Order: sequence, then structure tokens, then C-alpha cells
Amino acid sequence: MRDEREAGVREADHAWRLLEELAARAPGAVRLAPGADDAEVAAWGVPLPHEVRHLVGRVRSIRIGDLEEYRLAPERGLHPGGWAVGPPGTAHLLHESGGDTLFVDVDGDTGAWGRVFAATGVFLDTWAYVAPSLVDWVTLLAGAGLAALDRMAPEAGRESGPGPVSLPERADGTVPEHAAVLERLAETSHVFSYRPDVRGTPVGRARPEADPELAAVLAGLPDDALVVDLREVAHPATLHLPCPPGLRGHVEFQRRAGGRFAVGLPRTGQTSRSTTTGAWSEAPLPLRSSRST
Repeated sequence: MRDEREAGVREADHAWRLLEELAARAPGAVRLAPGADDAEVAAWGVPLPHEVRHLVGRVRSIRIGDLEEYRLAPERGLHPGGWAVGPPGTAHLLHESGGDTLFVDVDGDTGAWGRVFAATGVFLDTWAYVAPSLVDWVTLLAGAGLAALDRMAPEAGRESGPGPVSLPERADGTVPEHAAVLERLAETSHVFSYRPDVRGTPVGRARPEADPELAAVLAGLPDDALVVDLREVAHPATLHLPCPPGLRGHVEFQRRAGGRFAVGLPRTGQTSRSTTTGAWSEAPLPLRSSRST
């Protein structure tokens, strides 16, 4: 246990150092908010794994460009819940914009932080498995930005390495190298063109051949729920969990076993999005048959 904890802290420190280098080399594209001290973390009332605590002690949020902010620290508590992210207290919201939501899975029983997922308000039956953990996601994001800078270095006639770049501005006021970073970071953080595409399996079909771990996950789920076994799925991946035929309602996205399994749980009702609070409301609706008469 101690070895795992120390390894997690080392990984968090590595993610922070990459992020710090990216912000130093592209100050016009990436800005970092200072980390939180112990008193602040305690005030949030959210237990944090050691690696997450180490990371948010150095940086609490990442701002990409002028608009996109990713909140690593749960300063506002855990998400109150909804069809896109699951029951209350099972997700930490990293970012929400234009109906797209990026969040970390949080085990409602143990408080353990797991994988990073995303939902979109455009395709209501589609989610994405983004990264194995928050620390991994930060590492991927920072690495993508640094790779973009390194590709630009030969074009700028210099060696790649730390330190900001002095390049002539474009007509719109942007530095070419920073524009390349912003483009690459946008590709990394907007996640709904990922491959592979994985489709959920109805629970009733998955039961007969389930191994013990999967069987434990399926226990208590209705046969028309959908499950995706993510144990062998490489990230990033797009997950399709369509509403069962004949159900006038929606699918609630849940996770099991630390995010090793994704579940689409059918709910009878319609969803609507508040444009002022961002909250999802659910109104019960009657079932209707999948066959017309």
C-alpha cells in the first residue's frame, strides 16, 4: 500500500512538472492557478487520494486560452448528479462547456477517485472513456501541448527546450506557436471522435458468460441495462449506451468497480437542461411500446 501511494505521488509530481513546463513555454496559451493548502482542502469536505492531494497542492485549475478552464480541485464539492454523470457524489466536474462535460469518477461508497469520462449534450447516448485517472489526464494534456511546441521548434529555427519563445505575432495578435498549442490541446480535451467505438451489451445477454467480477457488477441490474467492460479497452474510447427500444426516457451513466465497468441504467423520464445552473432535471413519463398498432 505504501509503495502504491508513493508511486502515485511520483506520478502526480511528474504530471505537475510537465504542466509547469508547458505553462512556462507557452504563457499565452496556458495559465495555472496556484495550488491549495491543507486548510483549503479540508474546507472542501471531499476526501482526496494522496496523488490528487499532491497535484492540487501545486495547481488547482488549468486555463487554456481565454475561455476554457479545467478545475482539478473540487472546491465546489462533488457533482450533485444527473443522467450524464450518475448519482449525486459520484463525480468531480473538471469542465463543462456547450453541453460537453468532463468529469472524474468517484466511488460513492469508498470515496476513491477513478477514471476520467466525458458526456455530451449533443449525442445523449454517447460517452467517452478519456483516461485512467486525473493524474493521467493531466499528463496526457501537458504532453500533447509540449509535443506541439517541439514540432514547432524547427520551424522557428531553434532547438526545442524549456523557456518561452519570442516569435512575431500574427495579424490577430496570436503567436503561431501558441496557436498550435491551443489547437492540439483542444483536440486532446474534446473527446467525442475517439476510437475504438465500444457499444454496450444488454445485461441479460452478458450474464451467462460473465466472470466473477463482471457477475458481481451485473447483480441487481435490470436485464435491459447496458454494460461495457473497460478492463481491456484502451483509452481514449467512445462508449455508446443507447436507450432500450420502447423506453420513453433516458439512460443514466454509472460506473462500477472503480470505473472498470460502465453501466447505462434505463430511466423512465425526460431530461431538460437548465441554461442558468447547468443542472439536469428529470420528469417521469409513461412507458410506451416499441411497436405501433
